[in-house]
Amino acid sequence: MFHYTKALLRAIPRIIVTYFGYLKRYAKHIDKYPRELRFNRMRTLSKHLLKALEADIHVFGLENIPMDTNFCMVSNHMSMIDPLPFMVNYEKPLTFVGKIELLKTPMLPTAFKTIEGEYIERDNLRQTLKIMLKVEEDLKKHEKSWMIFPEGTRIRDQLLPVGPFHPGTFRPATKAGVPIVPAAMYGSFRVLKSKPQFKKYPIFISFLKPLMPEDYKGLPTSDIAQITHDMVQREITYHLRPLDHKYMSESKDKKYRFTQVL
Repeated sequence: MFHYTKALLRAIPRIIVTYFGYLKRYAKHIDKYPRELRFNRMRTLSKHLLKALEADIHVFGLENIPMDTNFCMVSNHMSMIDPLPFMVNYEKPLTFVGKIELLKTPMLPTAFKTIEGEYIERDNLRQTLKIMLKVEEDLKKHEKSWMIFPEGTRIRDQLLPVGPFHPGTFRPATKAGVPIVPAAMYGSFRVLKSKPQFKKYPIFISFLKPLMPEDYKGLPTSDIAQITHDMVQREITYHLRPLDHKYMSESKDKKYRFTQVL
């Protein structure tokens, strides 16, 4: 049986209870329920989903996340499940900008609405600018933090470098004057694959030193995009990928065949 099919069967009771017991109600009446309550429900569901998927999360650099202000987080993107580990490892409200194709996934639109996420149409510049302006205005309220994947799409091949970061991703943060937190992730590409199957699926996340408003003041967004891109690429190349290789090489699962560390 496929790995993710078994995970779904294990998680179905929790999904049903959370979706029909809470999320549909929350999404329909956002203003009636505290933001922290809605986010905590989604965080709990995320924990159960990751456990059902047998994901083994390893986190570094939590001390780099600003705790006294909201921020904009950016990360490389390798899998549909990428938002889940970030929600699990940050205790305050954190929401996301996703692609509009996610609306076709069952239950996901309701979950996304519960955490006040936004969708962009990547081929519709006018709509994308409208959403980025909305994120900017929301960041100025200092009520919650946002996460955006600036590559604009998933890079599924584990050996490919991090894709270019789109400069427009950084406009909401710079206009709102909030910290920009780069994050590097590696290993999530493996979790939703049906084969090969492993006993554990490691995901490594590093929260890197944030760019504070005084750090990026006067810099064009193209420079900020390149700076954060290079930070993420270095962290993956010299820290996360070797850790992943060591973890998988030492596991007893004989199906692991990747022997190259870049």
